[in-house]
Amino acid sequence: MKKALKTTFLYIGTAIGAGFSSGKEIALFFGDASPLNVAVSSVFMALLCGLFLIAGKRGLMPRSRLMGFCIFLSASISLCSMMAGGEYVLRSLSGVPLLGLAMAILGGVIVVLGIEKIKIVNTLLVPLIVLCVALIFLKLDPQSHSLGFSLAKPILYSGLDVLLGGVIISEEGKNLSYKQIFMSCAFISICLFAMLFMLQTVVLADGMHSSMPVLAVAEKFGLKAVCGVLIAAAIFTTLVSSLKIVSDRISDALGASKRLSALGAKNNRSLIVFFCLLIGFPISFVGFDAIVDTMYPFISWCGVALTALVVLRMATKATLRIISYAKRKRNKKIAANGGDLKRVTFRADDSRSVHDDRRIRSHPRNRRRNDNRIRHAPSNGSRPRRLPPLPLRRQKRETCGRQPRQAL
Repeated sequence: MKKALKTTFLYIGTAIGAGFSSGKEIALFFGDASPLNVAVSSVFMALLCGLFLIAGKRGLMPRSRLMGFCIFLSASISLCSMMAGGEYVLRSLSGVPLLGLAMAILGGVIVVLGIEKIKIVNTLLVPLIVLCVALIFLKLDPQSHSLGFSLAKPILYSGLDVLLGGVIISEEGKNLSYKQIFMSCAFISICLFAMLFMLQTVVLADGMHSSMPVLAVAEKFGLKAVCGVLIAAAIFTTLVSSLKIVSDRISDALGASKRLSALGAKNNRSLIVFFCLLIGFPISFVGFDAIVDTMYPFISWCGVALTALVVLRMATKATLRIISYAKRKRNKKIAANGGDLKRVTFRADDSRSVHDDRRIRSHPRNRRRNDNRIRHAPSNGSRPRRLPPLPLRRQKRETCGRQPRQAL
């Protein structure tokens, strides 16, 4: 239970950021959609969470360079947007500049301390975020909207939030049992549905199409401070996770190079983390609105592509296991019934496979040689013995003008 809750808070803390807590991305994806879209999205995200946990547990996460670059780019975009959103929110609440930079530096310290400290931060802040959303939601009057349903929106939104969250929690799948993975998915589905439903209601109550709809609605009810805590906490949790992904990718890239491998060592982690912040802070001046409206659809498509690759790898491995099991079962049945054991061969590593007679006799000149290298099973039905095949060059040399040697 404890591990499942920590995984739930880690995933939610990574998925919800400035765009989520401010209502900007909710307005972008569900501003003209029915609450059924929100319910389907929460189920999709929970299923994808389970998929990434199992993929991390089984070692099936994609490791191609192209997918790694897309993950790095998406995490970099998220990091810059969190820094831009944090600066905008904290300046609007306090009037003091550069508080967003101070938040980013604090996040860098948490990343340097390690994943366990990140889990503790998410465990403390995610319940606070849920409480702040509930306080704003309860101030609203009941509303009824007749909006349409579209399956594409839940899929794209799930891809947007599952990319970074899936990459983060895939590492936690190694330490969880399947029961704990199921419990984590159930908790994630319930929490996300509650938060998405409440935030969509708040966004629909804002008729001004503000840059941060939740902040605009909270100001009407005198809850600006509560909204500030909500958005700042959500920004901080996503900033920490995005910074961890970016710094880890850079460390891995440096460690793989010959000349810069020393920079990728663990003792230089703090240098890489704060270098990422130094590069990302000037980029955040582009603006929160511009980053969300322009780059978030790209992150969404990257999330869909990553999910498709994980599903393909899991399906391929499952298919190969089924084929291997069927081959072993067939070989046992043939050996037990004393059937045509010439069709049963063994590789050098003693893994069984079934071949056709034509594949055993790959060449006419090697036909007698291959036949002599197959020993029939004894009458007791024990496993037949097969000597390893000769190299092709030696087979050609022995069959040119001379009779092949008999097997020992």
